[in-house]
Amino acid sequence: MKRQKLITLGGILILLFSPGAEAASVSISANIGFDTPLSITKKNDISFGTVKAGVADTYTMSPAGELSVAGPGQWLSGTKSAGNITIMGSTTQTLSISVGNYTANGGVTPANATCSYAGGTAQPCVLKGATSPGNTGATLLLGIDAVVDGNQTAGSTATPSLTVTIVYG
Repeated sequence: MKRQKLITLGGILILLFSPGAEAASVSISANIGFDTPLSITKKNDISFGTVKAGVADTYTMSPAGELSVAGPGQWLSGTKSAGNITIMGSTTQTLSISVGNYTANGGVTPANATCSYAGGTAQPCVLKGATSPGNTGATLLLGIDAVVDGNQTAGSTATPSLTVTIVYG
């Protein structure tokens, strides 16, 4: 046993101190990729078309693009459509979707946004844990109430707005 240790030690010393033994090194990188970032594309804004001027009322656009009027107001013409956003990204992370920053314009105040995400049921736009959109994407349809104060004149246009926020988690 003692002799075997001496032979092994001798072999190591010969390798270390022999003229042909040189050190070599190489740098290795570690590559790691992370999940796909969110991509949001607005396909279209919410459109109520043209409604009767000078009448205070609340117009409601559903995420399905259906317009209803609460009182004496009247839809006259033009395109009616819900907002439409395409969301692309992670195949594994869930989403939180919210709406805020309601900004009135021209006597029209936006309120009560509703959303339909990935073909789901319309609901208030406070979605937590929505399924991941994946690389092929998912559609978010938006509806909203437009509260009109009745001071609009024929030929005028109002452009109230809101902000849709979508984050992972």
